Amino acid sequence: MDLGLKYAVGPDGTKVMSMPDESRDWVISFVRGNARKSPSEIEVVIQEGQRELLVALEGVSEVQAAYKPGADDWSILELLAHAVSVKQVIGALVGTLRNGELPPGFGPQFEEAKTQDGFIVTRFDTLTQAREAAQAAHDTIVTFVRGIDGSVNTDVTFRHFYFGA
Repeated sequence: MDLGLKYAVGPDGTKVMSMPDESRDWVISFVRGNARKSPSEIEVVIQEGQRELLVALEGVSEVQAAYKPGADDWSILELLAHAVSVKQVIGALVGTLRNGELPPGFGPQFEEAKTQDGFIVTRFDTLTQAREAAQAAHDTIVTFVRGIDGSVNTDVTFRHFYFGA
């Protein structure tokens, strides 16, 4: 699915993300709708997303994964680094939110758009490294979802820089 994401480089060199309102509304609706599901139903959604990622990578060579169509375009490895970074942050975030806390470094300063400069925490030299990291991050989130029970704290929240709470 193409959400129409665009990054504009500001005067200070920071990249600022934008997307059409209908795409933003769809993402918010998707997250809210799935958040109401049972843990087993949430796991199905997460597993399907991982399966789709792995299918998309089938037959991709290391050369193809490293290729950048243009100077400002992302390679497959960079896109995977972004996806894995997001999964790693989500894994850390939900794990601590569960206990009513935010992870170190999270808070209002992390929620500001100016900190979201393409958001890549980790980088990969090979597609194999990216696949392994994606699987590890996926496993962390699945483990969390499987452990959801009545003890999960829902009072502490994190406001996403673009999509809101």
